[in-house]
Amino acid sequence: MKIIDAHIHSNFAYPKAKKFAEQQGIDFSLAGLRKELKENSVETAITITTDPNSATPGEYLLLRKQVEEEPRLRAVCSINPNYTSSRCQKMVEEALKSSVVGIKIFPGYHSVYPSDPRYFPFYRLAAKYNKPVIIHSGDTFGSNYLVKYSHPLAIDEIAVKFPETTFIIAHLGNPWIRDAAELVYKNENVYADVSAFCIGHAQKHDFKRIQEDIQWALSYSGRPDKFLYGSDWPLTPMKEYITVIKRAVPKRFHKQVFYENAKRVFRL
Repeated sequence: MKIIDAHIHSNFAYPKAKKFAEQQGIDFSLAGLRKELKENSVETAITITTDPNSATPGEYLLLRKQVEEEPRLRAVCSINPNYTSSRCQKMVEEALKSSVVGIKIFPGYHSVYPSDPRYFPFYRLAAKYNKPVIIHSGDTFGSNYLVKYSHPLAIDEIAVKFPETTFIIAHLGNPWIRDAAELVYKNENVYADVSAFCIGHAQKHDFKRIQEDIQWALSYSGRPDKFLYGSDWPLTPMKEYITVIKRAVPKRFHKQVFYENAKRVFRL
C-alpha cells in the first residue's frame, strides 16, 4: 500500500525532539528518516516546522534544503504571530510560489487564537496559491503551554471567515475528538490529520480508545475523504504508527486516508 505521511518533523538539531527521539531509540537524522520512509513504503512525507518559535517563515531554508536532498519530502513552513510584517508576508508568498506545499500555525504554543488578525494575510495567501493551512490542535508537547488556544472549536471562526482557505486540524484535536469531527462535518474547507495519537512506542497506548475515537469521527462526519494519515515522526516509530492507524481506520477507507486525500489536498 502506498502511503503519504502528512505530518512529520525533521529539524534534527531541535533539542526537545532530539532528546525525546533518543529516549525512544529513534534515529532522528536524515539517514534515519530515509530508512523509515523506505521500510514503510512512504512515497511522500510532509515535513513541518519543528520549532514553533522560529521566525516566519519558520525553518523555510532548512526544509527547502532537505527537500532538495531527499525527493520524498515536501515542506510546510510556519507562521509565528510575532513575525507578521509585510516582509514576512512576501517571504511566505515566495515560499508558496515555490516548493512549500502549505503553512502551519501553532495555537497553544503561542498564546494566540487562530482567529487573531495577524494570521489573516497568511490565510489569504494560502487560498491564493491553493495550499492548506495546518493548525496545531489539542494537547501540546509540554505542560508549559495553554491548551485553551489549541481547542479545535477555535478553528470554526476562521473556517467560516475564510471559506476559500483549506484548513487541516492537526491531531484531530485530540483529546477533543468530537469537537474536531463536528468541524470536519460542518465546514467543507476543514480537514483533519490523525497524527500523534501515540507519543513514544505504540504498545504503551490504549488501542481500543484510539480505534473508537477515530472510527467515531469518521462515522459522525461521514467524510472519509477529509482525513489524512500522519505520524508526527519522530515522536513515534513509523511502522508502529502505521499499524495502529490501519487498525483504527476501516479497511475500505485505507486508500483514501493513507494516500488519496493527502495527494489531493497538498496537490502532490
